[in-house]
Amino acid sequence: MNSRSYARKTLRPEMTVRQVVVDYPDSEPVFRKYGERDSPPSRFGHLEPLTHFARRRGLSLESLLAELAAATGVPVELSGRFAERVHHGFLLSSLVLTLSLGAGWGAWLLWRIGMQGAFDAVPAAHVIAHGEAQLWGFIVLFVMGVSLRTVLQGITRPPWGVWLCRGLLGLAIVGIVASMYWSLYPKSLPAMGLVAAALLLVMALVFWGLQGLLLRTKWPATWARAVLLSGWWLTAWAAFTVWLRWNAGDAGPGIYTDPERLLLIELAVFGFAMNSIYGFGQMLLPGLLRIGSPRLWAIELAHWLHNAGVIVVCLATANTTSGQAMVAGSALLVGGAVMFAIGHRGFVGRQRTSYAAEKGHALLDFFPPLAFSWLLAALALMAGGTLYEANAGGSLPHAYMGAVRHALTVGFMTTLILGVGQRIVPVLDRTVLALPGLAAPILLLIGVGNFLRVGSELAILVTPTAFRVMPISALFEWSALLLFAICTTATMFHRDPLHQRGRVTKRSSLAVLLAEHPWIEERLRPTGSRYLERARCIPDELTIASFAIHEEINSTELVAMINTWLAEGPPAGGNSDSSTGHSQQHKLEGSRT
Repeated sequence: MNSRSYARKTLRPEMTVRQVVVDYPDSEPVFRKYGERDSPPSRFGHLEPLTHFARRRGLSLESLLAELAAATGVPVELSGRFAERVHHGFLLSSLVLTLSLGAGWGAWLLWRIGMQGAFDAVPAAHVIAHGEAQLWGFIVLFVMGVSLRTVLQGITRPPWGVWLCRGLLGLAIVGIVASMYWSLYPKSLPAMGLVAAALLLVMALVFWGLQGLLLRTKWPATWARAVLLSGWWLTAWAAFTVWLRWNAGDAGPGIYTDPERLLLIELAVFGFAMNSIYGFGQMLLPGLLRIGSPRLWAIELAHWLHNAGVIVVCLATANTTSGQAMVAGSALLVGGAVMFAIGHRGFVGRQRTSYAAEKGHALLDFFPPLAFSWLLAALALMAGGTLYEANAGGSLPHAYMGAVRHALTVGFMTTLILGVGQRIVPVLDRTVLALPGLAAPILLLIGVGNFLRVGSELAILVTPTAFRVMPISALFEWSALLLFAICTTATMFHRDPLHQRGRVTKRSSLAVLLAEHPWIEERLRPTGSRYLERARCIPDELTIASFAIHEEINSTELVAMINTWLAEGPPAGGNSDSSTGHSQQHKLEGSRT
């Protein structure tokens, strides 16, 4: 996904010289005035951002933009950087909260439960606090960050939008932290739980309102309706939380019943999270997984089946005697998931014919199928457990309900975020995955951790020895989240090898190279590059290796040649038609495969 919108009539600092001249021909005299020259056979202007053009010529960026605006009659937009990085605050906050209050606190609780061999070794309120911190802190903030960077990016560019985004993040963090305190110490500040829930409700209402504002004309599209419904379900979840805390008062969340706890998870996972997944999935998964054009009829059917299933399941949970309704709702949800998978061709991507760093590690393809397998397992456990309750007339064991909740929240949601996150964060930041080698251990840790956790909770029904396995599962899952946090943070703050060492590698960005050394473009043109001749700008995530593959040049030799050019420096007078340039051209032409 490239967030640069050429239809928007503004001048932005990140635009290249050639892009500005092509879009606004009246700007050409300004660039000629400051030394830009013709460079046939390409169009006029280098693939150099305005920021670098101004810096290289000792100009004030503001003055250059003002001259261009006067020449073209197009206004200047300077708030683009915040819009390009708006997701950083949300994603970093989600990682910190899950490693501490969410999965981190949960791992400590599981350790105590495992060592003492009993679920009542920790108060129920502490378990609920961990679950809510994980749902609100990790899942909600992650989805909100992606939303604001993609479909809702229109609100991030005006000055008021900057403060609105910061306000949403502030409401979320204060609400989550205050909720945690109230859950642990409800009697010290009884009203804090209700106030924290009210803050989360305000955040949800504002977020839903923004979705409606920006997507009101796009509702006929399935993805837009799914995104809009995600905001509706988020608001319903927050409102139900307010109602629960109003009734709980200074007793805290420990008095929540199992159906109430399950209903919170259903609203969060089935209502908010899965509608977000289905909405963003329709837009992003075909490109991320290389699965080709989706089957839109199947995705549309999945949308209706799923939301009908959410309504039926939530009503069945509220009415604990309705076992048949739970089975029917679960069947609808399964039908929705199956149709969504059919719509995306089973999440099986096309086999790669060449290496491309910007596409991520091949193991990332296994995360979505694994996550949806856990979803189906959770739905089967839910339906089977409800039928048992209806026929046997008793309540399900705590361990059984814990297995259901964990299969939904970590088995499905967390696994999916860990996989898709490693795909989507590089896209949002227009870079490559900084640490692709972590994909394998993350997949192994989250897969084994989920299996041990759900398996041990079900095994507890047979033998209490299984309690000893639960802390081990928590260690696996927390380690997976820690590695994901390291990988995500490194990707968001990734520095190109050219900036670090003054040399390029196969994973270096071609855009960074041509921004820092625009004369390299002239050295590359004699190779017969059709791409450089017609391009107006270059995606930041395009690596030199991928460029070489596209141009049918040996990537190893191209990297070595570029590093030789960098060591030699630009030719005298900036003329690439020197004898050195000709000899290098012949070498590259001979390396074509």
